[in-house]
Amino acid sequence: MMTRIAYAGLLALALAACSEPSQEVRSGTNTGEPLYAGTGSNFVAPGWKPGDKASWSRELNLRTQRGQNEYNKVN
Repeated sequence: MMTRIAYAGLLALALAACSEPSQEVRSGTNTGEPLYAGTGSNFVAPGWKPGDKASWSRELNLRTQRGQNEYNKVN
């Protein structure tokens, strides 16, 4: 009787491990437009013009160098 309970417990644990939900990132807001087309928000970096790919690339490069590059922050 105890072995059946132990096997049932192991089976329940094994099945619970197989039921993990997907961890994929899905926002559901894909419009098919390029990223530089705009955000539809008033909270944008000054100097960036929505729809201009060159200014978008320039702003990303500046942001990477100034605020998100840990090497520059430390040294």
